Amino acid sequence: MSGKIIKKIGFSSGIGAGIGIIISSVIIFLIAAVLSAMDIPAMMIAPATVFAIAVGSFFGGFVSSKICGEKGIVCGAFSGVIFFAVLLLAGTFFEGGNFGTGGIIKTAMIMISCMTGGIIGVNYIKRK
Repeated sequence: MSGKIIKKIGFSSGIGAGIGIIISSVIIFLIAAVLSAMDIPAMMIAPATVFAIAVGSFFGGFVSSKICGEKGIVCGAFSGVIFFAVLLLAGTFFEGGNFGTGGIIKTAMIMISCMTGGIIGVNYIKRK
């Protein structure tokens, strides 16, 4: 790959990961509001956050590949790496860096969601 396409993929992946993190944060905020307003069991918190991360990472890959316009799976993968790195840093800062089996599962889920979003984003055609 040429240097120009690498810069294009890097830029679009950074923007896509940022948007994905914002979307995940908004969904987690809404879930927290619902959990505090209603009597929902505490065991629903972990699946709800995993859902929020999956949705955010999907849209991160989607936006990344839409900005780049090509190589959707690569854009999605780079977006997933950035997304995961931010979550890992936040987890280390707030939780002390406990990365276990759940972390491996979340990593795989983030990468699959971002790459799927990247593939769909590149192939998405707006219909009139």
